[in-house]
Amino acid sequence: MFDQFQSKFVDCNGIRTHYCEMGEGEPLVLVHGGGAGADGRSNFEVNFPIFAQHMRVIAYDMVGFGLTDAPDPAEFAYTQLARTDHLINFIKALGLSRVCLIGNSMGGTTACGAALKAPDLIEKLVLMGAAVNLSNEDMIANREDLAPVMAYDGSEEGMRTIIATLTHNYQPREEVVQYRHQASLRPNTSAAYKATMKWAFHNGLYYSPEQLASLRMPVLVVGGKNDVMVPVRKVFEQILSIPHAFGSIFPNCGHWVMIEYPEEFCAQTLRFFGKQV
Repeated sequence: MFDQFQSKFVDCNGIRTHYCEMGEGEPLVLVHGGGAGADGRSNFEVNFPIFAQHMRVIAYDMVGFGLTDAPDPAEFAYTQLARTDHLINFIKALGLSRVCLIGNSMGGTTACGAALKAPDLIEKLVLMGAAVNLSNEDMIANREDLAPVMAYDGSEEGMRTIIATLTHNYQPREEVVQYRHQASLRPNTSAAYKATMKWAFHNGLYYSPEQLASLRMPVLVVGGKNDVMVPVRKVFEQILSIPHAFGSIFPNCGHWVMIEYPEEFCAQTLRFFGKQV
């Protein structure tokens, strides 16, 4: 399915940024999560053809991930603000405005950050298994479940453990495992990943209830009932904190709602975006 994507690059304030694109119409930007080997292509492969029937779908690789530049951590700080600014610069670099935005996990942190900092760019926001209210204390309390992702050892078995941790009753295709494993081994990407995880664990991926309450665009909060990364109680906190939030909880589902239930996830989000499905 990978050959269906248009693979492109754009300069985002000095960061050479890779993205995949499919379809026409209203722009939909997809922001992948922060697991090892993650990028726009692998996280949203199964969703692209569905979304592209209705919208112009664009999935980029966050700084330090995929084929996007991964600056040396000695010279670049892999903070959440850096990821947020990169997304804002990406949207502007493509000449887009009023985009629909979907963010998963750390991509949800990034999408939410963009919605807070540059709300005029965002029409509607979907937060899926989004790490927007995980404090440093939450990270420490949940360190056992987070360990396979935070302390990835670079092995193929470690990648299989990550995927098992992020999902519930899901068996990945071998192609997916190998793609993500090979992507995680790029030297620059590996160093960037370690720096990213170190920052996230020590600082949390967190916006205050007051910040979440300041979101003014329509928001759809999506979670998996069996997600160990962003537990369902944290998803309910998000729904309660965000004034214009709708909520959707998927049963028998982990952190990867878009992969575990692709058709239903796409149908719900497309209806939220005002499309007839």
